[in-house]
Amino acid sequence: MNNKKVLIVEDTKSINSILAHNIKNQLNIEVASAYSMQQAKSIVENHEDDFFLAILDLNLPDSPDGEIVDYCREKEITSIVLTATMNDDIHDNMMSKGIIDYVVKRNLNEIQYIIDSVERLNANFERKILVVDDSISSRQFIRYLLEKSNFKVIDAKNGEEGLQKLRDNPDVMLIITDYYMPKMDGMEFIVNARKEHSSHDLGIIGVSAKGSTDISVKMLKSGADDFINRPFLWEELYCRVNQNIDRIVGFAKIKEAATKDYLTGLFNRKYIFETGEKLFENARRKNFSLTAAMFDLDYFKNVNDSYGHYVGDQVLKHISDILSSHLREADIIARMGGEEFCCLFVNSDPHSAAALFERIRSSIVDEPLRIEELEISVTVSIGYSDIMAESLDELIHFADVALYQSKEAGRNRVTKYAKQKNLKC
Repeated sequence: MNNKKVLIVEDTKSINSILAHNIKNQLNIEVASAYSMQQAKSIVENHEDDFFLAILDLNLPDSPDGEIVDYCREKEITSIVLTATMNDDIHDNMMSKGIIDYVVKRNLNEIQYIIDSVERLNANFERKILVVDDSISSRQFIRYLLEKSNFKVIDAKNGEEGLQKLRDNPDVMLIITDYYMPKMDGMEFIVNARKEHSSHDLGIIGVSAKGSTDISVKMLKSGADDFINRPFLWEELYCRVNQNIDRIVGFAKIKEAATKDYLTGLFNRKYIFETGEKLFENARRKNFSLTAAMFDLDYFKNVNDSYGHYVGDQVLKHISDILSSHLREADIIARMGGEEFCCLFVNSDPHSAAALFERIRSSIVDEPLRIEELEISVTVSIGYSDIMAESLDELIHFADVALYQSKEAGRNRVTKYAKQKNLKC
């Protein structure tokens, strides 16, 4: 993720302060504030490569005609302009200066719009767009516009090459494709792209010459999410790109909310049973080993009672980070509720599994959470089972039985389930 700063140049101190406060606190992005063009120059000259974005008041006392915009353009800093008024002349003048966006200062809604724009422009450094067009000049023009918004851009000269680029770059979030292309036109390209990618995780914008109404219908019916006529204003392209990216990001957040624990960011109980069921069935058919483990923090109620639920939440996050740091990408870990966690491990031999759980137990003991002057130490009881059970529920139950045995034996220990010791929880 980008780690550069935002430069705010605004002589109204209240607006400058509100913007700086919200960008820092909502987005965790560092800000440098200036109240004049002279102050801005001094900041930039000393830290020229530190800024990925500037938020600029169009009319400053020492920059009454937008000279600050020209300065930031010269320094190749992407700019959002703030203005008290907007008319056709001001609009055309700002567009000619290559700004990324403008905002008319009317009320606090515009402040939030700016915050959202900063968040989007910062996130765009990790977002990839594929441009498919047989015209070199068209590809270069669209690439230029997208890169100004910090997108990663790859391109292809026809549908065939576009499909290969898509296979090589499965993290592409959006495609912008022309219709008329040799070898494979835009409609056929979209149909093939949709075989592997739904509109939930990949947006597609079709492009063609103005007046081709039937082409827009063909592309939309083939699976495009949007369509834009050529020639287009750069603002229209940005709006359509942003709307499609926001839609995909929004769906991903909804999907994540359904499978992730809101506090720790780990998977939730629902996910481990849904995904674990498939894993369990694969283990039975393919005869590979599957180990389930249950983790429960010892006397966690004492933490909440002594320090409050805020500190208790920080402890849970801390433990979640420790658990995640010891696991492989193929392993599944979930918060089952409260202070209880469950993990599923693939192909763990008995010796390595026991050693792993002991390392986790030791790490939790040796790495207390430090919050200001507080040092909060907790221990964990662990139970696990690698017996091939009749169902995932039974496998997790076996791990739960072993966890119960760890608790009964004094806590802060690891216990492996043994079938002859099948105790009731």
